[in-house]
Amino acid sequence: MPRRRVLALLVAGAILRIIVMPLPGTADLPAQKAWSYGAVQDFSGVYGAGGDPLERREIHWADQIATVMYPPMSMFEVLAAGRVYRAIRPDYADSVLLTVLIKLTGLLWEIAFAAVLLTWGRRVMGAAAEWSALAFWLSPGIWMSGAALGYTDAQAAVPMVFALMAALANWPVVAGVFVAVGVLTKAQAVFVVPVIAIVIIRRTPAPDWRGIWRAAASGIAATLAIFSPFIIRGSVPNVMQGLSRMFLHDMVSGQGANLGWIATWLLRVRYAVPDIGWYRALRMKIGILSITRVTELGYPNAKTVGAALTLAALAWVVWRAWRYVSRPAAAALAAWSVYAYFMFSAQVHENHLYIALPLLVLAAGELKALRRTFWWVSGIVTLNIYLFEGLGKGHPPVIDRHWTIIDMTVVLSVINLCVFIWFTRQVTAATRPQHLQTTAGEA
Repeated sequence: MPRRRVLALLVAGAILRIIVMPLPGTADLPAQKAWSYGAVQDFSGVYGAGGDPLERREIHWADQIATVMYPPMSMFEVLAAGRVYRAIRPDYADSVLLTVLIKLTGLLWEIAFAAVLLTWGRRVMGAAAEWSALAFWLSPGIWMSGAALGYTDAQAAVPMVFALMAALANWPVVAGVFVAVGVLTKAQAVFVVPVIAIVIIRRTPAPDWRGIWRAAASGIAATLAIFSPFIIRGSVPNVMQGLSRMFLHDMVSGQGANLGWIATWLLRVRYAVPDIGWYRALRMKIGILSITRVTELGYPNAKTVGAALTLAALAWVVWRAWRYVSRPAAAALAAWSVYAYFMFSAQVHENHLYIALPLLVLAAGELKALRRTFWWVSGIVTLNIYLFEGLGKGHPPVIDRHWTIIDMTVVLSVINLCVFIWFTRQVTAATRPQHLQTTAGEA
């Protein structure tokens, strides 16, 4: 592609982000602002410090009372934004500037990913890297999730892609550091780890156990460095208490367009029909259903079922990756791992499929058959977020979920299931031995 066209597309993506960065974002953004205030005031005690029972610190800022439940690396990121903001506004009043600064970390990671693809990636992947960079930069699922709504998925997703790229380049120490950064930013990044580990082990004809130990050692060292303020303060138990709150959400699906959301709709329709009839029951706009209520009705615990299915999916990924996979096949397997978590697990939120996008775009650059899949998944991420959040506070969706008669979020979930099955078949084909031999021969 001519450089002038590449530059024009990069500028277009930047303009889109500049336009939406001042938007107030979702309900998560005020919490992140409060965390930044708390981190500036007392970083090592932002989760609480000691206590018997353990203190779970409440951060009071503006009209917010917030407690931290995200991992420590995310606190370093809001701390950086907070220190810049306090230098400009010592009163720490809410403002558009604070909104932009909180979102800026994710944007910097997005820029870093595009820049790496357009430089180092071009030397390794050729023209495929250019396609991947531009598709990522222009994807509505990317810029709407981060720049518009302020979700923190880019801060976790991009380090995990860098970790995979480092593993593929036989840099296990670098891979371990990036894994620590990604997982300690957002826990959902952990579903990429099995693929990264297998790639490191299987980069040589004989299993490279030394490589995986080096990656583990660097990851542990990075983890200790990130935890060091809390270790010194003695507040690690408070950190672990805060992180445990992530697993206590009582919901079959947290607005994720997945199997849990389909099950939520089926149950709500079943129990509503005797009261309001089939027509009105089918047209209901559904909401979150608690796991507690489902088990009270005599159904299996959605968390247990989802965990079992997700673990089975990860076992399948390890099996497919073990015999050695090509670079794009490894990226596709990593994306599929996140996709499987999104489809099968309970408590999954509308933005959690985001982490699959940069992995899938990396695979689709070299495997052209996956390019349509990437745009389908990007569209699903975009619509899943938009139908619930619009463009954030004060900007509700203009799409009526009743346009499809059956709640559009349920229709989207069914479409997502079909795309997941389609992607599964593509990943299976891309990891067959004969396909890998052909790919290696072409390389």
